Amino acid sequence: MALDSIISAAKSALQDALSSSADPVSDRNAVLQDLHLAEKAWATDGVRSGPWFVRDGDHVAFTPTTRNGAPLTIDGQTTNFIPRDRFADYLVNMRVAIEAGEFDREIAGALHGAAGAGGTAEVAVPAARQGSPQDSRQAQQDAARAREGRNPDGSLSSVVGSGS
Repeated sequence: MALDSIISAAKSALQDALSSSADPVSDRNAVLQDLHLAEKAWATDGVRSGPWFVRDGDHVAFTPTTRNGAPLTIDGQTTNFIPRDRFADYLVNMRVAIEAGEFDREIAGALHGAAGAGGTAEVAVPAARQGSPQDSRQAQQDAARAREGRNPDGSLSSVVGSGS
């Protein structure tokens, strides 16, 4: 009888592992949380490196990974070099692609044993913004704060409902 209960427990544990690994929304959300940390670090003045990125002159070396350390493949590469003035917008494009499920195959492969599976996810490098670099940086910081539910000064934004 003891052998039957051990086999049953092992079978149950295996089924739980397989069913949890087949949840693309959960896998996607973990990556989106890490992407948020990268966006927040990038929006902080003076930060030269953060989760997934390192500034290198006029470019940013971008190497996203999953929580188990496996790299995500974008355009067939594990490290992409993005123009510094376009990096914040690139992160927004990546968020949109992840939310749309375009990274599901790469995320699942990285999290569950086949890192680099497919390598078909793409993130468009945005066009350069008009205006001075300082204005672009400020707009990018404001957008990052807005995604966090904050005002441009960093205070929490509030939602005002109708009084009826």
